[in-house]
Amino acid sequence: MDGRSLRQLQELMVIQLKKRGYYPKDDKEVLLRLGEEVGEVFEAVRENQSEEDLSHEIVDVFWNLLRLCELKNIDLEKAFIEKLEINESRPLEKEVTDISQNS
Repeated sequence: MDGRSLRQLQELMVIQLKKRGYYPKDDKEVLLRLGEEVGEVFEAVRENQSEEDLSHEIVDVFWNLLRLCELKNIDLEKAFIEKLEINESRPLEKEVTDISQNS
């Protein structure tokens, strides 16, 4: 990775989408595209497509998530760290010594 932040990647995405005339303008449109792209990830896994094809489908999902965050003025990096800290502060139900014990 070249060290770009999520914010920088989001800015590159917006520039490219606008330049190509493919810039969804409302949440409903973004959510519909997000659902379509998740379906394409399922299809790629089901059809055992190449790692490259699967990764491109996952990026399409990520792009739509970034666009939704932009529409809703959500700083995804900040929200991620906040949620990570919330999860870390929750008490464990039991001590996990082997990750295979996770259910």
